[in-house]
Amino acid sequence: DHLVRVANEAEFILSRQRAEDIHRHAEFESLCAQYFAEKREDEKMCDHLIRAAKYRDHVTATQLIQKIINILMDKHGAWGNSPPSRPREFWRLDYWEDDLRRRRRFVRNPLGSTHPEATLKAAIDHAPDEDVLVKGKQSIKNQVLGYQNSESEILL
Repeated sequence: DHLVRVANEAEFILSRQRAEDIHRHAEFESLCAQYFAEKREDEKMCDHLIRAAKYRDHVTATQLIQKIINILMDKHGAWGNSPPSRPREFWRLDYWEDDLRRRRRFVRNPLGSTHPEATLKAAIDHAPDEDVLVKGKQSIKNQVLGYQNSESEILL
C-alpha cells in the first residue's frame, strides 16, 4: 500500500515536471519567434535605409553629372559651340525650391520662340487670312536676316 502511494506521488511529480518542461519549452519557442520577428524588422529597416541612401546618392550623382555637362556645354564652356552656329536660347521661370526655400529660377526652354514666331503661330491657328500669314512670314524673315546681319557685323 505504501509503495502504491509513493509510486502515485512520484508519477504526479513527474507529470507536473513534464507539464512545466512543456510550458517552458513553449515559452522559449515564443521568445525565439519574437526575437526572430524583431531581427527581421531590423533587417527590413536597414535594407530600407540602404536603398534610400543609394537612391539619394544616385539622384545627387545624376544632378552633378547634369550640372557638369551644362557647364561644359555652355556657350562659354569647354565644349560650347561658337556663337554664330549656336541657335538662340530661350529661358523660362521654373517653380523650384532649394534648401534655402528660394522658389524660382531660370531654366532653358527648348520650346521657346520669339514674339513674331508666336504671333504667326497664333495667326495660323486662329485666322486663316492669307495676308496676315504673309505679313507674319515676312516679319520673321526680316528678323532672321537682321539677326544674321548683326552677327556678321559683330564678327567683322
